[in-house]
Amino acid sequence: MSELFIYFSTYTVRAGHLDEAFEACREVVRLVESREPRMLIFHFFADESGRKITCLQVHAEAESMANHMSVISDHLAQSGSWLESYTNAITLGEPPAVLTQWYEEAGEQLDQFPRRIAGVTRVGSPVG
Repeated sequence: MSELFIYFSTYTVRAGHLDEAFEACREVVRLVESREPRMLIFHFFADESGRKITCLQVHAEAESMANHMSVISDHLAQSGSWLESYTNAITLGEPPAVLTQWYEEAGEQLDQFPRRIAGVTRVGSPVG
């Protein structure tokens, strides 16, 4: 049985590159919307200063994350102009090898929580 895979990461934006970073996020969202039907949730949020951007991804399964890495590979390669660093990168569920390999090659920390203990999913359900 496939299980949800959740990815969360925060990016620090290089000083003076806020508009470029925000546009890059919007471009990735357009790609996800048009090419990744198994991505259930995909959102970027910025802090008040705009120097930190957080990305939340909820995938139907880990294979969807592997597909996502392929879809955004060009954007990842071009992010160096605005991206200063990654922090607080976390996976919930067993990450695909392509993701762990990417973090290893980038020399960045990826905290992994592969064992789901319990939970409930209500994606698409209206709340109060």
